[in-house]
Amino acid sequence: MPPARTNRHHGFTLIELVIVTAILAMLAAILVPSLQSMAHRSKVTKDLVNLRSLQTAHFQYAVASKGKFADAGLAHGGLKNEQIAWLNLVGEYVEIDDVVRSPLDMSMHWTVPIEGTTDRFRRTSYGWNNYLSRTHSPDAAIDPRAAVDRLSRVKSTSKTVHFLHMTGTGSFAGADHVHVENWWIGDSQPDVPPILAANHVQTNVVSGDAKTYGARSNYGFIDGHVETLYFSDVYQRPDRNRFDPEVAARG
Repeated sequence: MPPARTNRHHGFTLIELVIVTAILAMLAAILVPSLQSMAHRSKVTKDLVNLRSLQTAHFQYAVASKGKFADAGLAHGGLKNEQIAWLNLVGEYVEIDDVVRSPLDMSMHWTVPIEGTTDRFRRTSYGWNNYLSRTHSPDAAIDPRAAVDRLSRVKSTSKTVHFLHMTGTGSFAGADHVHVENWWIGDSQPDVPPILAANHVQTNVVSGDAKTYGARSNYGFIDGHVETLYFSDVYQRPDRNRFDPEVAARG
């Protein structure tokens, strides 16, 4: 005669549930940061593609303009000049709406007015090295004829920064250029440049802490190539930086 069946319910014990929960938590702790890191790397790559597209488009514009660069025209307060702004000039060579906003851009000012205004918004994630501007460069302020505003006046197109990331907050969030000459206040304050630069540039879109030399971002160069660099790689002081074309050529 077969043994009588018993209806036992084999469920998880409390200890087993605790162990399973702990294992799942450990897996999540391992996988979630990894997935976030992969997503971030993908955005960094797309951002580099955007920058390269802008650099290539502008190089084509410059060649078609007999070497003459476009210019910066979106203001960080005050007047602007849309007619000369690179944003409106290189569109013939690239689908500007597809590349002008970075996947790394977290600024709220695409839809919220720039601080202190009611009708100015962010138009571009990327900005212009003002040393290459005929209207905003330190050289042009002294003598407009001395502006490094064309290919023939750049001694090293592969060493000179051109496009970079504009900060997502403050008045410069709505501009299309920076003012590099304002980042240095003297030998007694060597740690100040990244702090001042962070008011203009989003120095840490890739990694690191903003306002430090260890912040990493993507930068485009006049010859068309792009790089992920520490802030210390592109600026340390007026005689060691990759924004001033004269200084960059010596580096």
